[in-house]
Amino acid sequence: MSRMEVTELWRYPVKSMAGERVRSAELGEWGLPGDRRLAAFEIGRPSSGKPISARKVPSLLRFRASLSGQGVQVAGPELDAVPWDHVSVGRSLLRACGAALELREVPNGAFDGFPLLLVHLGTTAALSREMGAPVDHRRFRANVYLGGPGVEAHEERSLVGRRLRLGSAVLEATLPCPRCAMTSRDPDTFEVWPQLLRHVVWQHQDVVGVYCRVAVPGSVAEGDAVELP
Repeated sequence: MSRMEVTELWRYPVKSMAGERVRSAELGEWGLPGDRRLAAFEIGRPSSGKPISARKVPSLLRFRASLSGQGVQVAGPELDAVPWDHVSVGRSLLRACGAALELREVPNGAFDGFPLLLVHLGTTAALSREMGAPVDHRRFRANVYLGGPGVEAHEERSLVGRRLRLGSAVLEATLPCPRCAMTSRDPDTFEVWPQLLRHVVWQHQDVVGVYCRVAVPGSVAEGDAVELP
């Protein structure tokens, strides 16, 4: 790869559930359409106004959300894909998570900071070498994965304050992304690998990737060149 480019695009229709890869998207003020527009909330608790994260309820990661013309579908343990507001979703969440949860709409997105997270695959490749074992990039739940020259491994933070053109969209990098225990969960087996997060904390100041805002809305697709004006 002789240029920096968009390698993968991901959206997560329900916060803290597994997401889906998309080949192209129209980026707007709130990031990818449909990204984190739903979230889980506790039923009947004082904190029920705040979305629940897999940091608190790791079993949310066992569910997968997808978006189509029929809206958001949710599948999970003993649950075939059904509309997100189907009564069986709440029942399955209760069985899997041990908590009474319901999904609610969050119109502008249930984000931890900014609407897009960007990670360069050079960083995850470097982590694999450092750990002596493969590090699946999906652990970091980015919206945009980049590949190719232009940013060194672990140096996404050097983009803070700069703009990146992806397709016809322009992003502005805003803040380095601090990592949490979700990073320790394998996205397929859900096994816990605490040594990975410890390594990121001790060796890389608890940072992998960078948050971005959309400075200029536009279209982006996998394979698009990334320009640093």
